[in-house]
Amino acid sequence: MAKRVRGGRGTLIIDNRASGGTYQEMPTLTCAHCNCIVVLNPERKRSRAFCQKCYAYVCDDKVCATVCSPIEKCVELAQKYPGLPTLPRGYNGELLFDPEYLKEGKPF
Repeated sequence: MAKRVRGGRGTLIIDNRASGGTYQEMPTLTCAHCNCIVVLNPERKRSRAFCQKCYAYVCDDKVCATVCSPIEKCVELAQKYPGLPTLPRGYNGELLFDPEYLKEGKPF
């Protein structure tokens, strides 16, 4: 049985027709690790980053492409341990916690 690829897919619509501009529709993906929206470039030659652990597309951020840290798991950790920092990533995309905490049964 084939697995279904996780991740939000959507469409970015830019409508500037009222001001004499153009109408554009572009496909988007949501990164499974940091939850950012990625506008897909139809002329892109290299393949998209893909996480084999959570079976989802991720953005080109180096942390997202190397460490499996799904946003759903980070939210679960924040709910389970409310006294700890709830932001999963820092300003530059770095993880603010040890990725070992994402493993099942690993207490803080």
